[in-house]
Amino acid sequence: MGLFKRYKEFRKSMHVSSYMSSNKNNIKLILFTAVFSLCFINIYRPFDSTEWYDVSSFYYFVYSFLLVLTGILVIALSRFLMSQFIKRNKLHNIEYFLWVLVEILILSIIYTIYTISARPELTWWHISDVIVVFEQINLKTILIIILPYIVSWLYFSNEDKRKKIRAILKREKTVLPNAIVQFCDENEELKFSTQVGNIVLLESADNYVEITYLNQGIPSKFLIRNTLKRLSNTTLYNSSIKRCHRSRMVNFAHVEALRKQSNGIYLEIDVPDIKMISVSKSYQDEVTEFFLYYNEGTNFTVNKKLNKDCK
Repeated sequence: MGLFKRYKEFRKSMHVSSYMSSNKNNIKLILFTAVFSLCFINIYRPFDSTEWYDVSSFYYFVYSFLLVLTGILVIALSRFLMSQFIKRNKLHNIEYFLWVLVEILILSIIYTIYTISARPELTWWHISDVIVVFEQINLKTILIIILPYIVSWLYFSNEDKRKKIRAILKREKTVLPNAIVQFCDENEELKFSTQVGNIVLLESADNYVEITYLNQGIPSKFLIRNTLKRLSNTTLYNSSIKRCHRSRMVNFAHVEALRKQSNGIYLEIDVPDIKMISVSKSYQDEVTEFFLYYNEGTNFTVNKKLNKDCK
């Protein structure tokens, strides 16, 4: 029983990373493999293809395009079946490796059929011809497929690590509610300064932003000439103030509840004079995720950007 348990734990640790089998990355893998294969075939001209037909470069490109298209259809079907398999089962590294080998094997068989059909001196009745052609094509297919696969895997791995690092940095740099935030106008001149916790929401109107903040517990407003986009990317970056609409930002320190209704998502604010704030459809996922994260009781650290000058 002990060996069986350790074997199950080992299999669990050998699961394929999600970025290796995600639908988005599979599409990128297929497109990159298609472009690489088409360029490789037209530059290197493998499979002794120049001996098939005496054609111009244009027709050779057309034939090679059809050849690559066949391969891409096979890989696309394979990746679709993989996505269906992953919905019900866990895919392990060894199984993923075997899956790729099967893809290469199927492609080699198809290209062997193409080669023997295109060359009249070869025949299916001579097994030696079939074996020789298959061995040559299998080797070249491996070279064509593996190179873009490896490059894609390295790229996906790097992007996944960068995404995780950004998520960690984002959690570590969220500001304290009592940190001082400085608002500058479009000319980089300081116009307004207060604690982050005092800010309730920001609303844009043309080239101006209206800041709603608490002054001794009473909602007050301050108008500054700037854009909401610039403020969200600089002054309010990594704060508890996030966009919930194209023209509105809200401080989640004042959000008491997130309410989902038939016509959308709304944020309930703890300021009596301010009604519920609607969340646009494009920001619903981001707002919901940050609301859950903010209310997990994470320790917030001061963002150095808020203590810098506007310049």
